[in-house]
Order: sequence, then structure tokens, then C-alpha cells
Amino acid sequence: MIMFATVVIDAIIGNNDPVFDYTIPKNLHTQAQVGSRVFVPFGSRKVEGFILSIKDNTEIDISKLKEVQKIPDGFIALKPEIIQIAPSICKKFKLRLIDVLRLFVPATVRSRKRTRVVENKKLQSLDLQEKNIVLTKEQQAVIHEVLNHSDDLSPFGKQPVFLLHGVTGSGKTEVYMNVITQLLKQGKTAIMLVPEIGLTPQVLANFRLRFGDTIAMIHSGLGQTEKYDQWLRLHNGDAKIAIGARSAIFAPLENLGVIIIDEEHDTSYFSESNPRFSTHEIARIRAEYNNCPVVLGSATPSIESYFKATSSEYKLLELHKRAMNQPMPKIQIVDMTSEIRSGNGSIFSRDLQSALVKTIEQNKQAMIFLNRRGFSSYVMCKQCGWVATCENCDVSLVWHKDENLLKCHYCPARFTKVNTCKQCASNMLKYGAIGTQKLAEELETIFPNIKVFRLDADNTKTKDSLLQILCDFSNTTPSILVGTQMIAKGHDFPNVEIVGLIDTDTSLHFSDYRATERTFALVTQVAGRAGRASSSKSDNLSASVFLQTYKPNHYVYKFAQNYDYKKFFEKELNMRQTTNYPPYTSIIRILITGELDQPIRDFIQKIMNGKTHTSAIAISPYLKEHASDFIYLGAMKSPLGRIQNKFRYQILARFNRQIESHMLDFISNVIKEHQPKSSKIQVFLEINPQSLS
Repeated sequence: MIMFATVVIDAIIGNNDPVFDYTIPKNLHTQAQVGSRVFVPFGSRKVEGFILSIKDNTEIDISKLKEVQKIPDGFIALKPEIIQIAPSICKKFKLRLIDVLRLFVPATVRSRKRTRVVENKKLQSLDLQEKNIVLTKEQQAVIHEVLNHSDDLSPFGKQPVFLLHGVTGSGKTEVYMNVITQLLKQGKTAIMLVPEIGLTPQVLANFRLRFGDTIAMIHSGLGQTEKYDQWLRLHNGDAKIAIGARSAIFAPLENLGVIIIDEEHDTSYFSESNPRFSTHEIARIRAEYNNCPVVLGSATPSIESYFKATSSEYKLLELHKRAMNQPMPKIQIVDMTSEIRSGNGSIFSRDLQSALVKTIEQNKQAMIFLNRRGFSSYVMCKQCGWVATCENCDVSLVWHKDENLLKCHYCPARFTKVNTCKQCASNMLKYGAIGTQKLAEELETIFPNIKVFRLDADNTKTKDSLLQILCDFSNTTPSILVGTQMIAKGHDFPNVEIVGLIDTDTSLHFSDYRATERTFALVTQVAGRAGRASSSKSDNLSASVFLQTYKPNHYVYKFAQNYDYKKFFEKELNMRQTTNYPPYTSIIRILITGELDQPIRDFIQKIMNGKTHTSAIAISPYLKEHASDFIYLGAMKSPLGRIQNKFRYQILARFNRQIESHMLDFISNVIKEHQPKSSKIQVFLEINPQSLS
């Protein structure tokens, strides 16, 4: 009996998925399974692919079919769930099937260059105890809701989605672990997502103490062989819990009992490289297949998520108090314009300096936040205005004093420090806003006998460097930790009594409708690092946060000062409604990149107007027919017009959210119709992108 396999080729061939029928030789009949990885002939090449179906007939002339050559693995790479849900993911994000399948079967699995490795155990080096923790009534109520959910909670599918809004330090992690514990007893599995797994070693250590070897980690910080080892443990059922960053949503687990997305507001859950997707939406699709709940947790939920909770699409759960009844640290708004008028030209306000002195005297710790790494943000000539910029990107270079280099933060370019202007040869150079390197240096000058640690992307490049810094800081009192937003990610240091936020206004100045939302989240998350001990008072020093700003009356800071998320949400939602931004509308962005400027411009003309193509399908004529549904449509150069030597243009469309699905289909068809033949031009389609730059 002749058997046939429908195979999707694991290769980029035009815009469509290359799916072909092959015959299965008799010696492979028992090995061939739906989901198996195979080697097949394709033209003059031997390529990899995946079996999508097996059948006993075909519409293709058998004499023209080629044979499957090899089935290399002793396991089925694509489990039934993946085959079932992949089309839904393709439809939702307008992706090719092979792009989706690659997400579930990473390159380390497809590659043959791999060996089993021993798992890195260093995450246990933090001094944690296994806290027989007594749950609060609020925690118990949340756990009961999640474990005893009914299918009618969500009108948009069988699976309920819970939004867990809990203040920083309210014990959300303990809730997650209790839920998972109960589900494991029922024979189920779990996915636990965190924004950046390398930044939350304490969370991982807690999970390891509780669950031991039932955990597997999936994240970009692992080596190639480690990634393969972890994936295979999940695939084979040796591990029951997948913990990781965004990519862990594709963990090959069966019988899922829950999918948890911690810090759900974090932008890292949205892929900004190809293929582009929302982790939240992938979670909902997987949860519906497994009939299990999704839990989204955050102290500062995204506006979109909280809006869904208030409109009954999500079920809202709340933790109003810290787990050990510690008071929230007091946030003091410091007017830096007043500091300057009073003669204080320092980076630090007088109140913050005074608090740091008291903190050190009390043998406690402080954390200082500045969301800008390096020493100076730019180098500019004061005589002619020249600015040192990257040769590959339209951005200024940042001076890193410790290496005496000018670095681009968007590509690997590095340049020696300039002492004279490249344009007019003047030596009158000005150095821009300070970064974390300069901040740490200033603190070392003020407190010469105190250890100052720094945590940013520049000094955490190796696998263990971040953990080492956190461990050293944890074990050193008194001490100060300076860092970017990396220090806001779930760290729990009981001895931290003071938090300072320097130049907080930077995040408000982005030309993005989410700027205020992100600023509120950042302030709240950073402030939440203070006062996490069982008692927030010691020797007359209470946990405090000093928010330095030149806009002390901005509503974001007023709401953040009182930890009043709900009033901030109401204010922000009102502004979104008035200005016609999501969640009241939808935004589609078409991002076009390429090495040459003119071909991109020509392509934009085609999809906007259709004038240089035989087809009439184009965006502008559609706008004229549906003008009432559109708020905005425009083609432009991206704010970051060139990155890594590629020009960047974008088309933005903002429209009535009721036509979102239709618009995605239409614009996707327009792009396919005019897709450039040259692979040197890349086109990305995004719905409600997290960044418009």
C-alpha cells in the first residue's frame, strides 16, 4: 500500500507556505507520523520539513512525486496541539505556517549539532529559605477562583482569563506557585512566563526550592545545547513546568492546567522581530485548546488588559495589601527646578542625599534608578552643533567612560572617543545627559567607603554576571545599587529602605500614546523595591522613595505617589477615548526596511496607490470608500529612520476597532499583492504595536 505525506518545507520560498505531497517509502511507514520532522528532496536540494498529514491517496500524479528520504528524530517534533492551533495563530498574526511551526520547534531542535548537558544549578545560590508560608485571605480567595473557574467566565471562548492586579510585594508569586502545586497533583502541567528570565533569579530560585527538577527553563540566555536539553525534557514529560521569557509560551507541554504571565504589562511580551506576535494572544489560543485558565498578573496592568477586565472580557482578581502587611513606601516628589533655584546643581536632590546618608548609617541598602546606560548620552560640539552619530543608524553615540569608547545602542558599532569636532575641529565638546556609569561614579565620590554596584546591559553580558551582581549586593550592607529598568524586575531585597528615581521625566517625552502609562508603571515598579522586609521601619528610618522630576505637578506622578492605579486608569482611559487611541480604536503598522532607500519608497507608492501595478488593490482607494471608519492614515519615515544600515519607513492606520479583523485581512492581501521580489526589502505587519519608532 502506498502512503503519502503532506509536508511543509522548512525554508523561505516567496510569500506562501511551500506545502507538497511526498510518497513514504515502506521502510519508513512505521516511523512516519503526523508532526514528524523529515528530510525531503526539493529541487536539487535536500531540505527539512514537517509532516502535516498522512493519507492513502493524492490528487497529484504519483509519477511526479518524490520520496521522503529520512526521519531523523526518535520523537514527534510537532505534537497534535501544535498542528491544531497553528492555523489560528497564522490567521491572527498573518504569519506563514512554517514561521509559526519554527516557534514551537526552535533551531536547536532542528539542528543536528547538539548534546545533552547538565543543567546550571547556580540559581540556588541566593540565600532563600523554603517561608511554610501562611497565605493571606486575599491570596486564598484568588487561588480558589483560579482553581475553581467555570467555563462561562469569558464570553470569547471556553477558557477564562484572569487579571490579577496586586500591589508590589502582595505575594503574587506565592499565588502562582500554589495554583501550580494543586494542578500538578491533578496530573496537569503549567507555563510560567516572566518578562526577562535573567532578571528574576529570585523567582527562579523560589520555584526550584518548591518544585525541584519538575522545572525546565526556556530563554535566550541559555546555550544551544542547554536549550535543546530543556526543550526535550518538556517534550518527553520529564519536566512539568516551563518557566521562561516570551518564547516559553511555545513550550511542548501537553495537558496544560494553567498559563501564567507575570508582569503582564511588560512590552517584552510582544515580539518586535519576525515573526511578530503577542504572547497574550498565543496564551489564549493554547488555553482554549487545553480548556485551562490564563492568569495575567501585574501591579500596573496595561490599559488594554484592565479595560478588558472592566468590560467583562477578563475576570478581575485583586490583592490590595502586601503579603506581610508592610506599608507601601512613601513616595516623595522632588521638584528639581526648585533644587536648581536653591543653588543645588548636583544630580541628587538634598533630600535624597540626606536619606542616603541615614541609610548607610543604619547599615541598610539603597537602589538608584536611571533608565539610561553609559556615561554620557551624546557628544556635541558647542561651536557648530555637530553630534557624534552612528555610521549605520540614525542615532547619537553614547560615551562609555570605562572602555573610553563611543557606542551605538542599536548596532554593534564602536568608535574611539573624539577629542575634537569632526566638522569644525573645535575642542569645545559638550557631553550630554548622564548615564548609569556617571551616576555610579558620582556616588563613589560622595560615599568613598561604600560599595556601589551597577546593573545594566553593559556589565551583565555573560551568563552569570547578573546573578553575581545581585548576590554581591544582597550580601553587602550598607551598599547602593545603581541600574536601569533592570532593577525594577521583581527583585526582593529586604534591606533596601531607600529608592531614588533620577531623571524620571525621560520616559514621558517619547512621542508615543503609551508614554504616560509606561511612566506610571516604571515609577510604581521601581518604588516597590523598597520596604519589603517584615517591618518597614528600623531605627527611625522608614522606607521611602524619592522621585526627582522637573514636572512635579504631572498627573502621572500624583497618581503614582498614592499608588492609585484605578484613578490613573480612569484618567488615561478618558484621554484615550477623547483622542481616539486604543483600546477605543485599533492601529495597524506596516514597517518596511531595506538597504536602499528608493526601492522602499517605490514599494510604498504601490501599496498606497496601486498606480505602478496592474492590480487596483491599494490602501488609499479603500480609505476613500470607508472614510468614516478611519481616524488616521499616513506613510512616513520611521522616527528611527535607519538602524543597522537599513532604511526604515512605516505606514500607520488608526481606525474603528470593530473592523480590525477585516482590516488585517485587507492590508495583508495588499502586501501580498505588491510584495517586492527582492529579498532585500522586508515588510512587517503589526496590530497595535508596542512601539511606533
